Amino acid sequence: MPARPSPVCDAAEREVLRTQRFVVADEHPLAGGYDVVCCGRCGFVFADTRATQADYDAYYAEHSKYEDETTGTGGGTTDWDLARLDDTARDLAIALPADARILDVGCANGGLLAALRRAGFEHVAGVDPSPTCVRTACDADLDVVEGSLFALPRSLGEFDAILLSHVLEHVSDLHVAVERLLDHLAPGGCIYVEVPDASRYAECVVAPFQDFNTEHLNHFSAASLANLMGRHGLVAAERGVKTLLAPPPCPYPALYGFFRAGEFRPVEPDTALRGDTLAYIERSAEMLRRMDASVRDVIEREAEIVVWGTGQLAMKLLAETALRDAPIVAFVDSNPLSQGKRLQGVPILAPSELNGYGQPIVVTTTIHEDAIRATIRDELGLPNEIVSMRTGLECLVRGATAAR
Repeated sequence: MPARPSPVCDAAEREVLRTQRFVVADEHPLAGGYDVVCCGRCGFVFADTRATQADYDAYYAEHSKYEDETTGTGGGTTDWDLARLDDTARDLAIALPADARILDVGCANGGLLAALRRAGFEHVAGVDPSPTCVRTACDADLDVVEGSLFALPRSLGEFDAILLSHVLEHVSDLHVAVERLLDHLAPGGCIYVEVPDASRYAECVVAPFQDFNTEHLNHFSAASLANLMGRHGLVAAERGVKTLLAPPPCPYPALYGFFRAGEFRPVEPDTALRGDTLAYIERSAEMLRRMDASVRDVIEREAEIVVWGTGQLAMKLLAETALRDAPIVAFVDSNPLSQGKRLQGVPILAPSELNGYGQPIVVTTTIHEDAIRATIRDELGLPNEIVSMRTGLECLVRGATAAR
């Protein structure tokens, strides 16, 4: 039985495009995975998960990965993230008057709010469910309060622009979310939405099934986003696409729209997103097969291994490759939020705790591998064999980026 009706058109008919599996920590609401489905009526692609909105609200309040300023995005603590936020703020400055009252919902550590101030906006505020993120933002003299998209404090009042920058892909109850925003939108105001562009996933893939992860529940195209907003009488006054480098040189596809009050519009089926998603699944599956071969090679040679990384790719490799049966003696993660916990009963160590472990280190990230190699060799001075998940993937990544 389906767990979620279509978040766009509410239909129950769907086609399963992929069953996505994860090995997750005990506190995560997903409990091992979900089906990625395409709605048979409107063509929207989404995760058919039994986790509720309340589960996700609690997860982001208690376990937000954005709390850590060294590993999370959205705070502008790296050059590339700062550039991305400044670019978004400049785009908003073109579309909005300088005296606009702006609310950033899901603002994390407040990086976009700071960028908006640099762009000349004075009346900016933010809301985030993580108490740690709120404290970090307030320490930077930003006006941020604790709350969620579904529990916006009434004391906030109305705003000329409400921003949802990479938020709606995380939300289970989309229609309720939009209605909550309308309660705080001033007459003549706009809602700015920016989300990953699922129609271009296959053009920008740098790791297998990177967009079918534990946090992204909705996979929007421009058509499906217009369908969602149109059901609430919101029409895009301006919209477009962009390709982010997150981090460079990795391309990440996004689309955006400035939505204002207009006519209520019936849903028009998105006939292209299913095919675009299947192309992404095919490319990702080939990447996963090559990674499985690399894992099998090392565990056939070695009695024990160390795994560096407990993020999205590691969760998939542990569920869907030979890594699930590998003799793992330790996990390593640079994120303080993960250190000290256990995954499949195995301890998660800080990098500084690796001394004494001589086993090969399997690096379960394609994006940050170079930085991890530098940490292992230059900072820690360890001679361990490093097993890459990028072996044999260069041609696939080049093919994806060339298609942009």
